[in-house]
Amino acid sequence: MAIYALADLHLSLSIPDKSMEVFGSSWGDYILRVRENWENMVTALDTVLIPGDISWATYIDQAEEDFRFLSDLPGRKLLCRGNHDYWWTTIKKMEEFFAEKGFTNIELVRTNVIEADGCLISGTRGWMIESKESIEGSDNKKIYERERLRIKMCVDMLAEADPEHTKKRILMIHYPPVTANRGFTEYADMIAEGGVDICVYGHLHGTAHRKAFEGDYNGTRFICAAADYVNFKPVRIV
Repeated sequence: MAIYALADLHLSLSIPDKSMEVFGSSWGDYILRVRENWENMVTALDTVLIPGDISWATYIDQAEEDFRFLSDLPGRKLLCRGNHDYWWTTIKKMEEFFAEKGFTNIELVRTNVIEADGCLISGTRGWMIESKESIEGSDNKKIYERERLRIKMCVDMLAEADPEHTKKRILMIHYPPVTANRGFTEYADMIAEGGVDICVYGHLHGTAHRKAFEGDYNGTRFICAAADYVNFKPVRIV
């Protein structure tokens, strides 16, 4: 058994004119490549974390074919929200939708804790953290503060679920909580100080890959799993 991660699938099986190739030729036939790579690497006993930007659909009913595609792939899938997941609604409605459609191997992660393969997993969307100036005095400030509280909830729940820290703690977050310049890292500091062992994120495409940070930051291992960054292959993180 293993835990993998792959963010930013941007599935569009019901919206065929929504192409990701605007971010470069590397996105050519990306849905086919995701399926082939996934089936070659992931088994039915494995878990795959998907940190956001899962489907281009606006409403969850429009995303049925995208979720069917996911459900048909091997393994257990844990999803958290990205900035383009407009279909995301209440947890209750989404769980009812998955149950009705028979998508029994898809679960939602949002300021809760799920155990998989001896690890504890939580998650939230996060927000942009380019600099303090980029969030001060703007609408972004409200969203930034809300996500800061959600990150704290996640790390606190992970700690409460296993006070002795006998299990690996993993946080899924869509936006990168730390970037290559490491100039403004309040989110990353909260994550590391909260005892998170692995933080996996996505969001970065094309030329934005230069912003990706991977490696250890204050005791937490950060991993970028944006689909085009990892060549559309699930990344084994545990």
